[in-house]
Amino acid sequence: MKFIFARHGESTANTEKVISNRDDTHGLTELGIQQAGTLADRLTGEQVIKVYSSPLLRARQTSQIITDKLKTPLIIAEELREFDCGALEGRSDPEAWKAFLAIFQDWLQGKKWHVCMAGGDSFTDIARRFFPFIEGLRKKFNGQEGSLVLISHGGLLYTMLPLILENVSYEYANGTIIGNTAVVVAEELNGSLICREWCGKHVEDC
Repeated sequence: MKFIFARHGESTANTEKVISNRDDTHGLTELGIQQAGTLADRLTGEQVIKVYSSPLLRARQTSQIITDKLKTPLIIAEELREFDCGALEGRSDPEAWKAFLAIFQDWLQGKKWHVCMAGGDSFTDIARRFFPFIEGLRKKFNGQEGSLVLISHGGLLYTMLPLILENVSYEYANGTIIGNTAVVVAEELNGSLICREWCGKHVEDC
């Protein structure tokens, strides 16, 4: 079984530089629609069984373009939602982004897993949703041929994937931005998820 993780296409939240991980009003831009179409074209070469999507509008729109192309079932998964930024939601000022980045440093450098934006998610909250979801999919589709496509968000993918991929470290992930519709491909091998592609780069060992 292959797992294909991808970030949604460019959204108005991206172009407006607004922190919007809770609000469902930011859809794809024209470029984002084109990016989703290009991703759909790429996936025509895969034996896609199902597409799972974050419930946020930008991810749903990306996923719908893919499933319309592939004629594949679309399932909305709350576990793929971007992490909630609490009091920072809706803000686009430099101070808000500085606070946002400080949380990332606390999580990934300080290992302060329970730190969060006021009223938002902690690293532990994200993992508590994401890990059981992925493990459930691994058990459900164990031994099957084909691919599952999971459309999510940059923050969630960046924080969670190095924890579940056997051969990807945070040091490696830190050197690569997960851009809009960037893809991470992993496959089951001897009971582990092994990364084969990280944002366009072939991965052997990281």
